Order: sequence, then C-alpha cells, then structure tokens
Amino acid sequence: MSIIRRFSQLATGKKDALALLLILAVAAVYRLWQLPGIPPGLFGDEAVNGLDALDALAGRASLFYPANYGREGLAMLLFAAGIQLGGPTALALRLPAVLAGIASALGSYWLGRELLAGTRYRGHMVPLLAALFLSTSFWQVYTSRYAERLIFTPLMATLALAAFWRAANRAGRPAAWPWFLLAGLFLGLSAHFYSISRLLPVFLGLYLLAQAGYLGLARRTRRQDNAIDPGQSLLCRAFWPLVGLYGVALLVFAPLGLYFLRHPGSFTQRAQVVSAFNPALGGASPLALIARAGWANLRQFVMPGAGDTAPFFNLPGRAVLDPLTAALAVAGLLLCLLLVLAGWQRRQPPSAAAQGSRLLFLLLWFPVMLLPALLAVDRFPALPRVMGVIPGVYFFPALALGELLIQARRWAARGRPAGRWAPWLAAGLTVGALLVHGGLTWRDYFGRWAGAAETFDAFEGDMAAAAGWLAAHPGQEVFLSADIYRHPSFVFLHEQTPLSQFFDYVDPVVHFFDGRATLPLPAAGRQAVYLFTANAGPDPLLARAPGWSGWETVDAAEAGRPGLTVRRLEGGAVDRSQFQPAEIPFATGPSLIGSRVEVLDQDTAALFLLWEMGAPQPGRYQGLQVQAGWLPPDGGQQLAQASGELAFRPTEWAPGSQALSWLILPLPSDLPAGARLAVRVVDQANGQPLAAAGGAGDGWVSLPLP
Repeated sequence: MSIIRRFSQLATGKKDALALLLILAVAAVYRLWQLPGIPPGLFGDEAVNGLDALDALAGRASLFYPANYGREGLAMLLFAAGIQLGGPTALALRLPAVLAGIASALGSYWLGRELLAGTRYRGHMVPLLAALFLSTSFWQVYTSRYAERLIFTPLMATLALAAFWRAANRAGRPAAWPWFLLAGLFLGLSAHFYSISRLLPVFLGLYLLAQAGYLGLARRTRRQDNAIDPGQSLLCRAFWPLVGLYGVALLVFAPLGLYFLRHPGSFTQRAQVVSAFNPALGGASPLALIARAGWANLRQFVMPGAGDTAPFFNLPGRAVLDPLTAALAVAGLLLCLLLVLAGWQRRQPPSAAAQGSRLLFLLLWFPVMLLPALLAVDRFPALPRVMGVIPGVYFFPALALGELLIQARRWAARGRPAGRWAPWLAAGLTVGALLVHGGLTWRDYFGRWAGAAETFDAFEGDMAAAAGWLAAHPGQEVFLSADIYRHPSFVFLHEQTPLSQFFDYVDPVVHFFDGRATLPLPAAGRQAVYLFTANAGPDPLLARAPGWSGWETVDAAEAGRPGLTVRRLEGGAVDRSQFQPAEIPFATGPSLIGSRVEVLDQDTAALFLLWEMGAPQPGRYQGLQVQAGWLPPDGGQQLAQASGELAFRPTEWAPGSQALSWLILPLPSDLPAGARLAVRVVDQANGQPLAAAGGAGDGWVSLPLP
C-alpha cells in the first residue's frame, strides 16, 4: 500500500507540474506578446504611478500617496523596482503588473485545488480550467499589461484565499497554523495595494458566519443529531487559528491604518467623490442610483455590448465574458446554487453539506466583492470597480465544464455503445470553449483594441511621441503643446521628475503651452520649434490671425510620428503693425500690447490679443484666464462675454517674450451703438481679476476698435 500511495503522490505531483507549466505558458504568452508596443504610449494614471515610484527611488517612499485621489504605497515600490531594473520606460513600469497577472493565473489553480478538495470536483480539471479561463481573459490580460494597482487585487486575493483553504483542509492539526497565518499576511498586504482589497477580510468573515449557519441549518433539516457534526464549521474547528489570521492581517495593515487615523480624509477621499450618497452627483435618489449601477455592472459580465465604454479600461462595450463563456458561467452559477441548496436536504448524505459549504464560498464571493461597483455611481458599468470578483467568477464556467466531463464519464461507464463517444464530445466542447474564449481575447485585444485610434488617444500616444521626438533630438529647445499642463506621461518619459517636484522643476529647453488657445512667439531673428500633440492644436483659427505669415515646412522624416505635428516658426511671423496698439500692463501678469477683431460671420468674431510677458514666476502654475465682453456705452450689465485660458503659464515665461491668444467672441444682433469691447485677466488660483492700468475696479479694460 505504501508503494501504491507513493506512486499516486508522484503521479499527482507530475499532473500539478504539467498543469502549472501549461498555465504559465499560456498566461505568459498573452501578457508578454508585443509588450513594448501594446498598449501604445503611457496612460496618465500609469505615469503618475511612475512619478511616485521615482520619489520612492529617491528615498521618499510613503505608505500612501495623496495625489490623484490617493494611492496605496506598496504597489509604488514594485513599480520602482521595475524602473530600477529597466529605467524610466513604459515597459519597465508595466513589468510588475505583467508578473502579477501571470502569478494570479498560477495562484488561481492553487486556490481551485484547495477549495474544491472537499467536493466532487476535487480532481485537477476544474482548477486547471478556471486558471486557463483567467489566463486568456480579455479583462485580466488587459489589466496585466499596464501599470495600475488594481491588478494586485486578484493576486493578493488568490494567495490569501488559497492559503486559507489549505489551512482549512488541515484544520484541527498543528500543520494548519502556518497556513492560517500566511493567509492573514496576504490579507493584510492586500490593503496596501488597492482600496477594493479592504473588502477581502469582510468577505472572509461573512463566509465564516454563513458557513456556520449553513451547516447548522443542514443539521436541523435532517433532525438527526449525529448526521452532521456542528463542529464541522471552521469557526468551531479553527477558532483560535482564525483569530491568529485576523491578528496578523491587522498587524500588517496597522502602519497604513495609523496613517488613515492621522489623515482621516485619505481613507474615503475617492469614495466620497463617486459615492451614490454624494449630493454633488445629483439626479436620482441614492437607492435608485445604486440599483442602476448594480444592474449595469451585472449586465457587463454577460450581455454583448453592455461592457465598460471607456477605451482606457476596455474595448468599448465589450462584455467581460464572450457569449459561449457567459452561457457556461450562468450554467455553472446555477449548478453551484443547486448543489448548495441540495446540501441541506434530508435525503442527501452529510458529505453534500460539506460540499455545499465550500461552493457557498464562490456564491458569496461575487456579490460581496461587487459592492464597490454598486456604491460608486459617477459612471457605470466600470470594470476596475468589479476587479475584486477575480478569480472567483472564472470558476463558474469551469464548474459547468467540469460537471459535463463528470456526466460524460458516467454515461460511458454504463456500457452503452453511444456512451463511449460522450467523453470525447465533452472533451471537445471543453477544448473548444477554451479556444473560443482565448481566440476572441486575442482578436479583441491585439487586433481591435490595440489598433484603434481611440486606444492610441486614451493611452496618450501623442505625448509618448513627443518624448520620443525629443529623445531623438537631444538638447533641442521646443515649445510643446499639450492638453494637460506638464502632462504626467511626458514628464515621466522625458523629464523623469518625481511627483513631489512636479511643479517646481524648470526645464530650460521644453516650454509648455496649449495651441488650441495660445501661441508663444519667438523673438525677432530667432527660430522656434513647436511640437503639437494630437489633442492640442494647432488651431486652424491661426490662419485668420492678422499679419500671420505661416509656418515653415518641416521634413516629413522629422514630423512623421503618429499623434505629433512638428512645425517651425521664424521670429516676426506675426506682424505687430496689423494690431490695434495698446499698452495695458496687468498687475503680476502680462502686458497687452495689441488687439484685433476679425469678423467670422454675422454672429461671431475672433478676438486676437498680443501679449508681452514678464519674468517667469515659479510656483504660479495654475495660469490665467482671459475674459472679453461687450459693455453698453453707459456701463451696466455685459451684453455678451467669452473666456478662455491664456495657455502660456507664468512658470514658462521669459522676460520680453510674446504670445498670441484668441477667443471666439459673440456678435449680438442688438448690439447698441457705442458699445465697448473690454477684456480682463483673472488669476485661476483665486478667481480674482488682476488690476490693470486704466481699468475699472473689476479689472475690465476697454479695447480700441478699428
């Protein structure tokens, strides 16, 4: 018997090794294929994580980073490790997430082996199927290939819950203690990665209570005191080890918990903004919003076209599960529910209750970890907010296929001629389902999503192109037009400036502006190079500017980067003599030196304003707003107004430099004779108008009209 047992253990070990190698190979291919170029560019949230990681590398690591609605610090250390290994590149920044995605697939197999050990699915097939569904999931592949914290939630959940079930399988023996404590370690660590993970201890606690109630109900249903031992519940069998589990989890969480106690707003900062109970969101009642968000987030799992529409989180509208996998998942969910209900029926053996108590774990996992998506209602459906259901949700299609294989073997065992084909048909359907699932993921991710213009835009491909152009032209002084001032994607890829110094650094050769509203001008006799990103100009209205002589031609080889336009401009490209002269200095701001109104049609005109800047003003990065309006000849209420940013901020100025800005100005049909055109400049930091020479107390200054 000893030889037979050892041979069985050896065979089991080989099966595990082969399964793990298969999972590793599949998961690695889906996560490493064309990683340097897909996703394109660098998403802004990834870049902010990278800037925090640079702070960590500079010795300024933190338990919690308050910027960008707050982010837990442990993930930043892993991102910092990637940068340390590969430099400040998108590929190096994403490497920890890639490894976490692969590890999650392997951990899913471990969890399945431990969880299903006391069920009819205790063989290798269901855990292997669940891990392969996870490995080829569009959702999990997507989140494994970009540098965000949320990918660590399924990894920590998998490790914590697999260790918990390994301990549960040994409950009552000393060998269980280390596994319970290890589960507590992973639970505590999970809270250092992503806010959704804070629900994992809650989920586990609810399950322990539900399991105890379930087994107690099953015992009472049979009306036989010895049919089911009430001590089978883990709360009874492993009370003190469970106390140790939660004690370790609390101890590991304690440093972050103390931070939240000292900074209470940080714990709920993001949740308060997106909560259904935030009155600023307006609209329906909180319960109605929760119901709508819940329904939308449930539909996104199975309904084609009902998925997350944001291109930086999904192929817009793609459901989590393809139609075949969705049908299998629903079948697996119903099967799970039936087996749980059967567990307390009188005619079922006591082992059915033990099996039902384990499958109850999967049934409870989904609704509890779905709660963040129900309570956050600023947008729905939202894939990141349901990340906590991974990997549990992929066990449902695996259970359906596992049951099919079991029934096929039983059919074959009956000895009927037709039955001998049943295992082959079931195996064919199983392999086919995996191929369909993986094939659609490959098509949708590497084909449809990766090649879409929306994806390039969402992942800031234009900012990456600008950083690439400057890397190919080191030392070249440029004006960079971007839709976000000091765009974090560019700052990480080109400047490598830590977030703590984000607004303090000065780059002598890169000057930010927004070409949709403003154009910095080179000094007379000088030439300037302009990099226009796809989302920030150049504005076609420039062609109507008075005295505009146009751009110099740029070689196609230099300008031929997707999402980027490179232009050159000579000093004097704007003829100042074509403007109505003005000498209006604004306190702590620029001086208005010229203006010109160009009528576009009977209802609108373009107001062009020529400015002269002063010395740079470090720290004043929030910029200025220009407001223009028609005032009645005798004062009083404005007749019409337009406003826009003076999108060349004080931090970027140079003494004596000039800039051209423009606004679309309405032309009211009832404009009275003698109406005055006036402008003022407002400081966006405090909303107050700047005082102007010759202006009124509210900052308005009249402009000369041709």
